[in-house]
Amino acid sequence: MNNRDINYFKIFLLGFGFLSTSLLWAIYNTDIPIILQKTYKLSSFVVGWVMNIDNILAILLIPLIGALSDRTITKIGKRMPYIISSLPLGAILFALIPWIPLIWGVNTPSLLLTIFVIFLMNIAQGVGRGPVISLMPDLVPPEERSPANGIINFMGGLGALIAYFLVGKISAENRPLGFLIVGIIQILAVLILYIFVKEHKNSIVLKSSNRVSWNESFKNLLNIRDRNLIFLLIAILFWFISFNAIETFYSVYMALESGLDPSVGETLAKTNLGILSLSFMIFSIPSGFIGKKIGRKKAILLGISGMIITLIGLIILKNLNIVRYLFIIGGISWALINTNSLPMVLDFASLNLQGTYTGFYYFSSQLASIISPPLAGFLADVFKTRFIIFPFSAFFAILALISILEVKEKK
Repeated sequence: MNNRDINYFKIFLLGFGFLSTSLLWAIYNTDIPIILQKTYKLSSFVVGWVMNIDNILAILLIPLIGALSDRTITKIGKRMPYIISSLPLGAILFALIPWIPLIWGVNTPSLLLTIFVIFLMNIAQGVGRGPVISLMPDLVPPEERSPANGIINFMGGLGALIAYFLVGKISAENRPLGFLIVGIIQILAVLILYIFVKEHKNSIVLKSSNRVSWNESFKNLLNIRDRNLIFLLIAILFWFISFNAIETFYSVYMALESGLDPSVGETLAKTNLGILSLSFMIFSIPSGFIGKKIGRKKAILLGISGMIITLIGLIILKNLNIVRYLFIIGGISWALINTNSLPMVLDFASLNLQGTYTGFYYFSSQLASIISPPLAGFLADVFKTRFIIFPFSAFFAILALISILEVKEKK
């Protein structure tokens, strides 16, 4: 496959898988805590652990399924069997969640059933998540992966915006309907992938004459020795720790500690985070072409530098109008980082180990999701202010910058 074989329309179709998962997780993260606290009266501590199920399962399942799918050979491809068997099941389980208290009532068996269905849903989504992402590098040659990943990120950002501005409002009024819409969209996305993305015909991996053994697949999964890859994965861990702290606590800080009326502060925070998401989505595709033009490492360095500027600005500046522009810079910077980081990880892998190395990437990013909120929250308790999230995030962004400077880009 060469450059003229790239069909960007097919990449947009592939992006529907990422759109549906982004939509599902956005609704999951906003609505499940409300169900658990408002309906079942669970403590924030218990809800926090329930909400961490997806992160814990992700760091276990995504690398494992990535390695398994590298070894899988079927008539419909390497990744497609996992996608079509797991994501529709996960969508159905997701749609069932708000019906449980309506049918079973609000009692202990109902609560246990809800948590059990959430657990099964997370397993199903975890199995399908890595193969959906691995499809992109399977279909696209290395030199085109940054632009292709930009399209994928654009579609993911679109899914998040649909969640926040459309489906989320429906779900707030009618929870079962909102969850049903999300489930239907994910099933339709899987159908689009299965019908229009012919992995067995277009995969550059399946056309490769080399077939990875079980031993090689798991050896690579458990034994990382490449110094450049190690520093890159550390950098990914650090910048996600930085981002997750802001994502988790910024709205709470603005509502309770900014000096504004709580409702005004919360609305302003959500507006700023929406601006960040929108600028991320808009700049995702240009970020891919920038990475292709100047190199992935340089694009990521630009992104981390912009992220540090944004965070230092949030520490120093108090003017709310200027702060809004900082979130635009933050969204553009996050697009430069995200769009080019997965392709950079995959540059260190052979064609037959794309799923395994996708697992490495998601291990680092999901581990950050487990570490960052409790660590930032602990420091906020120690210093008795959530303002600590800004220097905390800036510190880890600087560590990410130092780490990525140690990486020699794979040619």
